[in-house]
Amino acid sequence: MQVLFEGLYKQFTGSTGVGSTGESSLSVILGGRLHPIEAPQGSAYPYGVYHLISDVPEYTFNETIENAIIQFNLFDDDNSAKDINTAFTALTDLYDWKTIPFFTGYTSIYMQRELSYLLKESGVWNYMIQYRLVFQKN
Repeated sequence: MQVLFEGLYKQFTGSTGVGSTGESSLSVILGGRLHPIEAPQGSAYPYGVYHLISDVPEYTFNETIENAIIQFNLFDDDNSAKDINTAFTALTDLYDWKTIPFFTGYTSIYMQRELSYLLKESGVWNYMIQYRLVFQKN
């Protein structure tokens, strides 16, 4: 699913043209710190990670459709929940019902948020957001 991770990161780094170099507002908020699977040890807050929860192929007569669930986790150590909620809003603005820019061989059909959950543990906010992505292999 490397092509999926590349598409998600491409959306994060430059699809909306908000920042001075064209990056998304989520990228500006996170300081460019969105990592696959886990963040490097000692990463500065705020940051995000994303990983694949599941991927199930759906075969039709002549097409292969992938049905994947991706989870994002946003982390921040502020006392207030204001900044983590701002990051959540930027993430949902960036990914809710969007088509993701896959590379050659794939077409994005939709990306739908399925659930989210906010908790604070040991002084660190963790906003978990899951999306269902449906995309087709050309």
